[in-house]
Amino acid sequence: MFKNMKIGVRLGLGFGLVVLLMVAIAFIGITRLGHLNEGVDKIVNDRHPKTVLANDVIDNINRIARSMRNTLIMDKKEQIDKELNTIQEARKTIKDRLDKLEAGIKSDKGKELLKAISEARSSYVAGQDQFLKLVADGKQEEAKVLLLTEIRGKQLAYFKTVEDILALQGKLMEEAGQEAIETYNAARNLMIAL
Repeated sequence: MFKNMKIGVRLGLGFGLVVLLMVAIAFIGITRLGHLNEGVDKIVNDRHPKTVLANDVIDNINRIARSMRNTLIMDKKEQIDKELNTIQEARKTIKDRLDKLEAGIKSDKGKELLKAISEARSSYVAGQDQFLKLVADGKQEEAKVLLLTEIRGKQLAYFKTVEDILALQGKLMEEAGQEAIETYNAARNLMIAL
């Protein structure tokens, strides 16, 4: 069949086939780059910011713990008041970060972890309120006992729940990275084959 074709027709078919292969390679490259972009976007604009928010929560739980401890160490009222204000600011920051996490987390596992954080936070805040009342009433020894016997355990449980959501986001980032690697490998192999 090809022997009977003129050389111009054969060259035209050959160039046409080359152009089709180039179009196919370009199409595969563009679509796979789109998938890679989606994966990177998930990591950069969704998963990583959630880890930043969760780390902010942990940082502010630590600020509260330090300020609570400091109220027991300090003698001057203005110093104690400054620490009490720090606690209130940290609480506001935590609420803001948790609200942002709640708005951004869509998975069932993530929502379950957020619920656990909310419960742990409520328990911890109730303990803080008791502590703050004792400090305000000048009952430093009672506040110290409360801090060491009850509040510390609630704080550790609170930390654990926030660390669990950090672990989930870390796992999701790893999965998105693995998907990007697999997309790259599949696209590269297909383009080489073509």
